[in-house]
Amino acid sequence: MDVADIEAQIDPRQALAALGYTEVSEPQRVTGGWDTLLWRFATPDGREHSLRVYHQPHLRGIAWRERLALEACAGAGLPAPRLEKVGEVQGAPAVVLSWCPGIPILAFVEKKPWTLWRLGRLLGRTQAQVHAVTPPPEFAEKAPDDWVYRVTDEYADLASHALSLGLSTSSLIHMDFHPLNLVSDGASVTGILDWAYAAAGDPRADLARTEVTILAAPIPPGPLSALLNLARYLILRAWRSGYGQEAGSIPDYRPLRAWAGATLLAETELVLHRPGVWATQETIEKFRRMIDIWAREAGIR
Repeated sequence: MDVADIEAQIDPRQALAALGYTEVSEPQRVTGGWDTLLWRFATPDGREHSLRVYHQPHLRGIAWRERLALEACAGAGLPAPRLEKVGEVQGAPAVVLSWCPGIPILAFVEKKPWTLWRLGRLLGRTQAQVHAVTPPPEFAEKAPDDWVYRVTDEYADLASHALSLGLSTSSLIHMDFHPLNLVSDGASVTGILDWAYAAAGDPRADLARTEVTILAAPIPPGPLSALLNLARYLILRAWRSGYGQEAGSIPDYRPLRAWAGATLLAETELVLHRPGVWATQETIEKFRRMIDIWAREAGIR
């Protein structure tokens, strides 16, 4: 059954009522997520929220991971959606979250390009704050193997190389931290989103993943997409500057870039042909070329 068929079977008002939200505005479907069905709604007190349904059986693990990560964020005072209710909708895991106001940092830069350096540094400072958080003990039980091996068999040697680097498991890492997953009001970060790959891990791994995403991931379509594509290295410099300022220094993550690229490739191949995904076969080929370059630079291949 495809996503449209599953969505047609879910009445968000009924789902919210079953979760205890009986008086709500008309739920508005929010598109763009790859793994969940999402609706935005308001309660009589004027507060906005989201209903998130993990509609496929294989998403139960992601639901568990995101719940633990968001609880850790709340405990640390990080700007992230607050978990308000956990339950099920038609047998699928579902949560109600607080709504984070603002727009993604990348969209903000597209509207006001002169904010690129400031918001890029904010991106780095926020990631350093994430790495200062102790991860949930449930994450640590299977770390680092549970996240190191998120690569295809073709790149198993890169996972083995990553393990040889003495990886730490003492930090909360996001593993999909980039300018589309941070929401801002232009002055501060109002929300760190999409914790599907969160783990107990090494900041170097998370930093490597962010760098390869900034350098290689496709820019979403838009009037300034060509400009943003050219600005990748400036965003990278700003991000590194902000991280170093907040953390005091930035660890050498370069030996992990090939592995990080392989994790991004594996995830992109899974969603390549879904509606609304702007990656193409050309994107896949670009990832492969850059993974080879990073592997040679690290002396792995």
